[in-house]
Amino acid sequence: MHGITDLEWDALVTRAEDERLAPLLYVALRDGAAPPAVLARLRAAWMAAERQHLLAGCQLAEILAALDAAGIAGVVLKGPALADEYYADPALRPFTDLDLLVRRRERERAIEVLGALAYVHGSPGRSLGYELDHAAAAYFVAASDTARLPVDLHWDFICHPGGGRATELAADEIWARATPAWKLAPEDLLVYLAAHFAIHHSLAGVLWQLDLALVLRRHSATLDWDAVAARARRWGAGPAVYFALRSVGGELGVVAPTEAMSRLHPGHLRAALVERLQRGGAERLSRLEYLVDVMLLDRLSHVITTVLSGLIPQPAWVRARYERRSVVSAYLAHFRRVIGIVTRALFLLRPRRGNATP
Repeated sequence: MHGITDLEWDALVTRAEDERLAPLLYVALRDGAAPPAVLARLRAAWMAAERQHLLAGCQLAEILAALDAAGIAGVVLKGPALADEYYADPALRPFTDLDLLVRRRERERAIEVLGALAYVHGSPGRSLGYELDHAAAAYFVAASDTARLPVDLHWDFICHPGGGRATELAADEIWARATPAWKLAPEDLLVYLAAHFAIHHSLAGVLWQLDLALVLRRHSATLDWDAVAARARRWGAGPAVYFALRSVGGELGVVAPTEAMSRLHPGHLRAALVERLQRGGAERLSRLEYLVDVMLLDRLSHVITTVLSGLIPQPAWVRARYERRSVVSAYLAHFRRVIGIVTRALFLLRPRRGNATP
């Protein structure tokens, strides 16, 4: 690490903070491989993550106990579950909220339990009624205790545009395979993490890749890859899982078996298009999330349905989404949003002078 300038150190630490990898970088460098000021900055992030994990553990235990008392099963997704199970030091896996999965039929009762614990609905720009009717999750924040993390309550296992029945099928199946401690089966966990990374984070973010890599390494000798491929396909997430696993293999060197990747392969044209989008970097991928989502859809029929529903949605949906009394004003708000998305995409995809690859 000798010869690195202060400016380069600052850029490195800033990137680690943006990727939520500052605690990990601290552990890697704390033997003295970095300047004292850099180590102090990274150590502060590591200590904050340690504190967060301890407080979140108590908060999570309270919520799970309350759900259990109400007869509601809950699966912890990502965050603390991954930190405890796959990271040597739980503080190396920071998280900003608590993701919980409940059965769809029990979601209203789960919301009542959260309400009794002083959580209130907090999804920005969306009403609870809209999310119950049209979304796969709802966001809740502690009404008065700012030290508590928000709770992201899920009732669908994979939220995929155009997924429809496939997402409901996935949610039903995973409960049958969950352990008595309500942990996901490794194959289901792998599909979930891959789909989450691809669909919700547009294939951008080192932390999500690290989660996948650690799960792959831990279960490499026992994973049922036939089941992984079959479930990903059945749940409409085949392309998402393929591109996520390909990213992890390319970036972190933890690769999935060739046969499984062949079964998940979405076709050479789509693979080339996504690869072209990925060349623009993580920030560009995030800003093109709508286009990436379309590229990840499993079938052409899903692509057509999703594009049409995005351009001309149902009146009930558009009124609920924009919370307008008038259907006309709701559609006007939606079309303004669509025009903004398309304009931004065209700007980002425009050819750059002196660079053949946009």
